[in-house]
Amino acid sequence: MLGVQLRAGVRRLFRLPLRTAPAMFADADEELETMIASRVEYLVARGMPLGEAHTEALRRLGASIDMVRSDLHYSAEHRERRMQLREHLENLIQDVRYAVRGLIRRPGFTAVAVLTLAIGIGATTAIFSAVNVLLLRPLPLSRPQELMRVSLSAPAFGARKAVADMVWSYPKAATFRAKQTFFSDVALYTWQQFTITSGDVELLRGETISATYFRTLGLSLLRGRDFDLDVDAHAGAAPQVILSDALWQRRFNADPRIVGTVIALDKKPYSIIGIAPSGFLGLSGQGELFIPITARPAADLAEAQSHEFFMVARKKAGLSDTQVERAVPLLGKQIGDMYQDRDTPTSAWSASAHPLDDGRVAPLIKRSLLVLFAAVGFVLLIACVNVANLLIGRASARRREIAVRLAIGAGRGRLIRLLLTESMLLSTIGAAASVVVAWLGIHALSGVNPAMLRSPRGVGLGAVTFSSITLDWTALAFTAALALAVGVFFGLAPALHATRASLADAMKEGGSGADNVRGRHSSVGRRLLVVAEVALALVLLAGSGLMIRSLTKLLAIDPGFDARNLLTVRLTVPPGGLARDSLPGFYTQLTERLGAIPGVTSVGLASCPPLNAGCNASVIEFKDRPPVEMARQPLVGVNWVTAGFFSAARVPLKRGRMFTAADRAGAPKVVLMNDMAARRFWPGENPIGKRVAIGQGGFGDGAEVIGIVGDVRQSADSAAKPDAYLPYAQSPRGGMMIFIRTASNPDAFGTEMRRALHEIAPRYPVYDMQPMTTRAAAATAQARFSAVLLGLFAATALSLAVIGIYGVMSLAVAARTREIGIRIALGADQNRVQRLVVGEGLALVSVGAAIGLVGALFSTRVLQSLLFDLTSSDPLTYVSIVALLAGAAIIASWLPARRASRVDPVVALRAD
Repeated sequence: MLGVQLRAGVRRLFRLPLRTAPAMFADADEELETMIASRVEYLVARGMPLGEAHTEALRRLGASIDMVRSDLHYSAEHRERRMQLREHLENLIQDVRYAVRGLIRRPGFTAVAVLTLAIGIGATTAIFSAVNVLLLRPLPLSRPQELMRVSLSAPAFGARKAVADMVWSYPKAATFRAKQTFFSDVALYTWQQFTITSGDVELLRGETISATYFRTLGLSLLRGRDFDLDVDAHAGAAPQVILSDALWQRRFNADPRIVGTVIALDKKPYSIIGIAPSGFLGLSGQGELFIPITARPAADLAEAQSHEFFMVARKKAGLSDTQVERAVPLLGKQIGDMYQDRDTPTSAWSASAHPLDDGRVAPLIKRSLLVLFAAVGFVLLIACVNVANLLIGRASARRREIAVRLAIGAGRGRLIRLLLTESMLLSTIGAAASVVVAWLGIHALSGVNPAMLRSPRGVGLGAVTFSSITLDWTALAFTAALALAVGVFFGLAPALHATRASLADAMKEGGSGADNVRGRHSSVGRRLLVVAEVALALVLLAGSGLMIRSLTKLLAIDPGFDARNLLTVRLTVPPGGLARDSLPGFYTQLTERLGAIPGVTSVGLASCPPLNAGCNASVIEFKDRPPVEMARQPLVGVNWVTAGFFSAARVPLKRGRMFTAADRAGAPKVVLMNDMAARRFWPGENPIGKRVAIGQGGFGDGAEVIGIVGDVRQSADSAAKPDAYLPYAQSPRGGMMIFIRTASNPDAFGTEMRRALHEIAPRYPVYDMQPMTTRAAAATAQARFSAVLLGLFAATALSLAVIGIYGVMSLAVAARTREIGIRIALGADQNRVQRLVVGEGLALVSVGAAIGLVGALFSTRVLQSLLFDLTSSDPLTYVSIVALLAGAAIIASWLPARRASRVDPVVALRAD
């Protein structure tokens, strides 16, 4: 048993091998037999017969010989396993110490490698955290895999396009809920604005919901109680409200006695019955408070063609998504047949059901995140390639050391483990440093304004937001796993290459590091890695170049208005605040007061601000033309404005006249059209004086076109559409945006504006005050978000590729010192030597660029939906990217070339 108890160090000293299981068991059996024989011999010497002595010796074992033998085998195996573990740990500690000393002796190499890995792993971890929160992590609801969103599907008809994901009207939703048999719970919701008129006036965003809303989502209230289920039975239910936890804490200081009290919303008393779960702001992400749908007047809920409610449902146990998705369209068609709609053929209506999780973010945001995750993966690959290149260079310089280790008996596996330990140590240090990079990246991502990137649909970024991105344990575990994978990835190839060294060549006299670099396989391997770096970098550069070109085109278009020195603010007259006929006088008084502020040049109102994703759409009829059926009537955007809007926003008048004070209630109705409407509806004609009927604002009986104004873009990434402007005095509305043109920076006027608005409307909420330049920036936020991040990753990739080219060319120059010296001695001038070295660098880039171009042409197709007025194969972008790479390669190769051209021939010829 002595061999089992030897220390690992003694074993290594005498090169004793680890013991196998048969050998251990044989030793244990031999020891057992020796012990029994010794006992038998002792008893026989004391006068006991041999048979009795053998029986007595076995009896004193205390168990059967088989059990004793089994215990001895287990003990020997256990001791050997501990010894093996101890030996492996001692070997690992030795390898780590050796690797640490090696890294400390080469601080430049260590710093470059760690920084490269920190950037690659940190950026990947940051984007993974965003992808995990926004796309992968289950929704913060009870059993979210059972929840589905149910939508109407409206057919294409006339000028209206087919809508596959349409909201419900209350009668249709109620019928669906009564007839369906595949959901255990069905709930409706939509978002709405409310004004708290008790205490300090404040505008809030909330949700109107069915009584089954929280039950369907599987959520329990923080305090109080939920709505009674019979609340959904009839319209005109008692006005009750559930507050969000955020509003309860912010507005009411988390007062536990708030439940049971009454607050005024839009001048109507509501009883507070509960507090919503902590952190929950509804599926819209805008629910600061929740009121039942049936608190609305019955007339508002009776219209079958007024579609405004989202539906979410929980499927019954045992039903699959596929079964539900097949059953819902059949019931949707029945409902379409039940509710006659003169605008569309009823037989074409349907419904659809999809997992709620599918709609958690807008499709473009999802695609942007996946593109960024792929891009940061490319950056990580380039970082790994760069570090592998560094390690190959270092291993080549250590060929003599490795050959000596092989010569004195070190096994190839042992050397591979030693070199892998160094690469794993590098990746571990890089991973630790990457936590800082990841934290900075996550901090930047979590600061993204979700309102800028919000989905137009109901779920979108409401249930999950950028602000919820954190460096949690999942992200840290991902970092650790990534570090392990990266350490093996960039360390294995150099380790395998280094241990294939020829002992004879490596042990030759003068086998210096420079000589070793001349190894053909080393040179080829490093050059191949640089080609791979260039190819990967070109794919990233092509993607970022396309996004930047797209953003440039997007920002270069004329929006049709001047956003400079233009302040915007919203003011809403709540229901019951003023009579409809009094609204024009109120807003006239308001604009006059604001216009009297020193530095204000003009003030106007509009219901549909520019770059706001579109105005209300309505059909338009032409009174001088034969009537056409509803299906063929064109659509036009409808915007309620005052005459001051055009001067404040600097929208030009093309023809005719603007609105005047004479265009008031009771006067003949008039309308302004934009230039796009004039070109589309009256090509080659003068539209001034034409009469049109617009299906909103009371203009269905006709109005005269009095002027044509410039096109104002309602969306940053689409062309201008036909728009009609209705005079506010002839069709007043409660909620308007105020546009204030100032002589200087509009931010300086904020305080004075609020004071003036409070004087005129002390009981009406004033909110959303910001310069128009901020709104314009928000309209392009998604494009800038993708372009900036993708550009940052591409710049990192280009930098790493340049470092790789520089490293390869520097080592190539060192390896060819003697050759270059001979060339110079034979008369080659400095320019010729520099062209030789730079030419080699450009050759590497050319091969990598050719491969990268093929990859880029295929991979950038996924960006097409993110591009504005640009194709994914835009030739100018690719030419620019290749030129940029060529320039970077020239710079990276020129520095070693310059050093090579100054080689002293005498010194070079003595190199060997």
